[in-house]
Amino acid sequence: MIKARSVLWFRRDLRIHDNAALDWACENSAAVIPVYIHSPEEERPWAPGAASRWWLHHSLALLQNRLADKGLTLHFYSGNSEELIPKIIAESKAGSLVYNRLYEQHLHDRDSRIEKKLKHEIEVVSFDSGLFFSPGTVLNNQQLPYRVYTPFYRKIRPLLSESQSQQYSRPSSGGSKMPESISLSSGLPLKSLALLDEHSWHEKLASHWLPGEDRACEILDEFTDSAVEHYEVERDIPAVDSTSRLSPYLHFGEITPQQIYFALWPLLEGERGAGASRSAEVFLKQLIWREFAHNVLWHFPETSTKPMNPRYKKKFWRSNKSGFIAWSKGETGIPIIDAGMKQLWETGWMHNRVRMIVSSFLTKNLGINWLDGANWFWDTLVDADLANNSMGWQWVAGCGVDAAPYYRVFNPITQTKRFDSKFSYIDTWVPGHAVSDYPHPIVDLVSSRDEAIQRYKHYISS
Repeated sequence: MIKARSVLWFRRDLRIHDNAALDWACENSAAVIPVYIHSPEEERPWAPGAASRWWLHHSLALLQNRLADKGLTLHFYSGNSEELIPKIIAESKAGSLVYNRLYEQHLHDRDSRIEKKLKHEIEVVSFDSGLFFSPGTVLNNQQLPYRVYTPFYRKIRPLLSESQSQQYSRPSSGGSKMPESISLSSGLPLKSLALLDEHSWHEKLASHWLPGEDRACEILDEFTDSAVEHYEVERDIPAVDSTSRLSPYLHFGEITPQQIYFALWPLLEGERGAGASRSAEVFLKQLIWREFAHNVLWHFPETSTKPMNPRYKKKFWRSNKSGFIAWSKGETGIPIIDAGMKQLWETGWMHNRVRMIVSSFLTKNLGINWLDGANWFWDTLVDADLANNSMGWQWVAGCGVDAAPYYRVFNPITQTKRFDSKFSYIDTWVPGHAVSDYPHPIVDLVSSRDEAIQRYKHYISS
């Protein structure tokens, strides 16, 4: 049997290793034509934000180099995927299209339309990617989607143990057997995608992050070598570098949950003692929380723009432009809030504990719609992930699945005493917080909390 050429469509799987689509293309093709299509219009209203575009640009550049080392040319395009893919197939004379799946409903529907259009002419092959299990396959006993995390975790956890030997093989070597490369004249230079803003804001991100698969693997090794053993105790302390910071690498598919799971496996099995095993399990729960978020978005795609709980419609929230501006700039007069927002602006990232504190302050103390906060995070986070971002904001606001009740308000002062009692984190990002002329808080924390709860009680009773 003569092997056909394959168009390999990269999306959020910007890696060589543990890449099922790449492995299939290399094993089953006479030649491989890797392509990346920048199509922000197809992702609206959640086209990549500024921080994500910065990361994407550099990740694509690194992937381009990795593929070139293996003799393959990565081709860049910009525009409508449904129009471009058939043109690329025709130009390359390919007999197959292969890709790893995306799970946002509108992107999944787009891919289905492309497959339907092409399947009578060429072979279309797709693989699960980026999650442990395909969304929609993990259901409760009534064959309904889970709305609460803990039962979801209890269902999926033993499945992961079984998959150690059954469902997943060791991460592949990244297609050591590379076929012929084909170069197309229709491709664009990477810079033509215009992923980098003219505003220089993004330039400082390079001092905090190095995108790419190689760095992702280095971070995983560093984390599992030492930090993970203290994760259970230190993960909520923002001044301590005890989290993995793998979230942007996971989002862009520079590393997979499976690779992380295999790295954690010896610890989970007790190789380094009970304490390390517990910490590894706590970290694994964060991976499963991510899995849960993607399952929620799959079953309830409207939750990216609408509250899961219909009580919290737009009219529930207040218009507070000045409050939002102060919050986004880290000028609320509340040190830990200001520290978190300045960390976000400076680094494109924020510690998860602080994310919950600043989100609670925006939605509860200021009464501002969670969606406004979600949009700000979307533009400024390097790890902006639609499922995680949407569910995280709805959870704190009290309007989503598995939500904290509305009356559960994160008090910034109490949170500071518990998790930054020596002001180590705050001193890093707002060193002038202790001076006498530091701005006064824009709201009183006690009265604004009481007002929020009263507004909530009035709203649900009306």
